[in-house]
Amino acid sequence: MENKEDSQFRIEYISTSGVYKTPFTLIILLQLFIGCIIVGLINLWFYNDLYFLLTGNRFLPFVLIGQWWEWLLLPMNIYGNLLLFAFSIILFSTVIFKILNKLYPPKEGVFKKGSKEWKYTHRRFWTAYFPIWLARSLPLPWSDIFVYRFFGVHIGRNVVAYEGYIDPEFVDIRDYTMTSLNICIFSHLIYQNKIIIKKVKVGKNCIVGPQTIITPGTLLKDGAILGANSYTWPGQVLESDLIHVGTPVSMTFTLQSVEESQKKAEMIKSKKMKGTNLNENSNNGG
Repeated sequence: MENKEDSQFRIEYISTSGVYKTPFTLIILLQLFIGCIIVGLINLWFYNDLYFLLTGNRFLPFVLIGQWWEWLLLPMNIYGNLLLFAFSIILFSTVIFKILNKLYPPKEGVFKKGSKEWKYTHRRFWTAYFPIWLARSLPLPWSDIFVYRFFGVHIGRNVVAYEGYIDPEFVDIRDYTMTSLNICIFSHLIYQNKIIIKKVKVGKNCIVGPQTIITPGTLLKDGAILGANSYTWPGQVLESDLIHVGTPVSMTFTLQSVEESQKKAEMIKSKKMKGTNLNENSNNGG
C-alpha cells in the first residue's frame, strides 16, 4: 500500500507544470518599454536627419542636418536596432534579476504558494524568460550561452545548447556537454499549492537527448547519456558512461564502440543465417 501511494505521488509530481500559470504581462511590457525607449533615444539624431530630408524641417534643432547618403544606412540601422533592442532588454533584465536576488536570495526546498520564495522565484522566472527567448532568436552563435551565464546558470566550456529551455537558477552544466533540441531542464516544479526547488547538475561529457525533461534534483554523472524522449524522476541519479532511457528513466544500457556494434551486428546476422539454413535443411529432409 505504501509503495502504491508513493508511486502515485511520483506520477502526479512528475506531471506537474514547470511554468508559472500566473499573470506576467506587466513584466514583459516593462521590458518592451525599456527596450523601445533606449532604441528611440539613441536613434533620435538619425531619425531627425531623415525627417529633414523628407520635409525640410527638423524636430530637434541641435542635431546635424541630414545628408542623402544616410538613406543608404537605413537597412543597416534597422538591423542594428534589432540587436540593440534585444541587448537592451537583456542587460536591463539582468540588472533587475540581480536586484531581486539581493532582495531575497534563491533557496532550495519545498515552499507553499504565497510564500516569499514562491513570489520571488516567480518574479525572477519571468524576468529571465523573455530575455532568454530573445537570445535564442538572435542570429548570433552562443548568444544564449552568455545570457544564461548573465542570469546565474553555470555553463562550462564547449557546451552545446540547442533550442530548448533551461531554468535560470540552480542549474550547473559542466564542460563538453551537449543538450539536444526541445529539451527542458527544470530546477523548479509546481506541485498543487507548492513549489519544489532543487539544484540540477549535469556533469562533463554528458549528452541530453532530444525531447527530454530533466527535473529538479537530478544528477547526471560525467559521461551519462539521457536518451531521446525520456525524463527523470526528481532527485534521480544517472550513472556515468551509461545510456538512460524511459518515461520516467528506468532502463540503462552500456556504451559500445563502433567495432563492438559491428561485431554484435555480424553475430546477429550469422545466427539468422544459421537459423535459415537449418529450416531449409529440415524442409528438404521432410
